Amino acid sequence: MHVAAELSEHFGDGVFFVSLAPISDPALVAPTIARALNLREIERGTRPPEEIIEAYLAGKRVLLLLDNFEQITAAAPLVADLLARCPGLSALVTSREPLHLRGEREYPVPPLALPASSSDATTLTRYPATALFLERALAVKPDLSIADATASAVVEICARLDGLPLAIELAAARVKHLSPRPWSHVSPAVSAC
Repeated sequence: MHVAAELSEHFGDGVFFVSLAPISDPALVAPTIARALNLREIERGTRPPEEIIEAYLAGKRVLLLLDNFEQITAAAPLVADLLARCPGLSALVTSREPLHLRGEREYPVPPLALPASSSDATTLTRYPATALFLERALAVKPDLSIADATASAVVEICARLDGLPLAIELAAARVKHLSPRPWSHVSPAVSAC
């Protein structure tokens, strides 16, 4: 999303985020893209979603951010067709699997840097892994307070997730229901799981 935000000025007709995480059927990719583009015509069902998307994108400069494509790589030909038929379209796809499209470039996302386990609350924002955790956690729980004791739990969570951005984001979203605590305060029955 950071890359898409930085590129937004190059796409005068918009940058559109398309969450594909809940989708496991490749046939649902086109309708999901159409909804992200706010194309209401898809609801009438008079034309295939691919045609509706293509007609909308004709002559436009648009970036589609297709997030979590790995479980629906069978829909890669749809992306290839849209890119071939819509010269102003670009796609930024997040996936653990390559799409094997002509012109595809892979950019591996390395783990984010972590502070030492003995870090205090003031150092968390200086490291990408813990800063991402805090940013996402505050988005779901704006009143979250991180004390020094809790800071070590945040560092441990990020370390156990190997500094992987998606894993950190998913864990931080759970802060709405589960506050980060030092691992030593977790019940042995829970830690054994």
